[in-house]
Amino acid sequence: MHSMNRWVIAVAGFVMQIALGAVYAWSVFRIPLTQAYGWSISQVTLTFELAILVLGLALSPAGCG
Repeated sequence: MHSMNRWVIAVAGFVMQIALGAVYAWSVFRIPLTQAYGWSISQVTLTFELAILVLGLALSPAGCG
């Protein structure tokens, strides 16, 4: 049973790292979003700022902050 728990933790950690990487890949999407939708850099950057804020708030109760 302990062997199974190790794999669950390893997979969960991997998935979390992929999700965090997606947030920090935001700079790749910034310019295409401004071009596709006609938004300003400020409007697009606000979305990234909100994502980082929510990430910080969500991780604090989990003991990661």
